[in-house]
Amino acid sequence: MLQTRVLHLAALLGALACTSADILRLDPIPRPQTNPASIQLIAQEPTRPYKVIAIVSAQSMGLGDGANQARARLVKEAARLGGHAVLFDANSLTRIGGDQSERPQLTGKVIVFTDSTGSN
Repeated sequence: MLQTRVLHLAALLGALACTSADILRLDPIPRPQTNPASIQLIAQEPTRPYKVIAIVSAQSMGLGDGANQARARLVKEAARLGGHAVLFDANSLTRIGGDQSERPQLTGKVIVFTDSTGSN
């Protein structure tokens, strides 16, 4: 059981090590980190009031399932910034590099909800 957990943790750390992220902070207010599992991934403007606190681009180095690795890194950075959700649009997933070195890049707006309700 412990060995299985260690292997899962090693796989996650390996995937994150094969990624990089660029962060453009739009709001300088420090916020406590949130749990990555609580970060919502949304593709439509929320009906709740919100504030964009950062724009994050995460890139995979192209090993394995690159888009999922980039998503995991983006979620990790959003949680580190204290975000509640990541808002995507039609241009969020791009490919960078050329030919053999092409790799996925995922960009999203990290948002915090400014009301106190729990519904979207």
